[in-house]
Amino acid sequence: MDKKLKAYIDEAEELAKKPTKDKREYHLTMLQHFQHERQIHLYVTLAFAFYMILFFLAFLYCAIFVNGSPILNYCLGFIALALTVTEVLYVRHYYLLENGCQKLEEISRKFFPTDDWK
Repeated sequence: MDKKLKAYIDEAEELAKKPTKDKREYHLTMLQHFQHERQIHLYVTLAFAFYMILFFLAFLYCAIFVNGSPILNYCLGFIALALTVTEVLYVRHYYLLENGCQKLEEISRKFFPTDDWK
């Protein structure tokens, strides 16, 4: 998705030089696509953050208060670690999507020139 977004940003900058009605509609469609992608990744990122915190707290609880099997602690710790790594990757991807959508919104101002933009 990162490559696709970067490629479209370059394409949109070229399209914005001579905007037409068809180019505007195409740009708005692509902008909606990337904004939807950003929204879905926000939900996924928040879900992974919730589960990461949940498993980390379960790991801490079992490590401190439960004198049970160390296998349970290892499993919970491994799951918490895997979710943390996945969360870091999701946050990076969401960051790139967010910045790319902001860039596309700036390019949209070239498609719809007006003095009202601030």
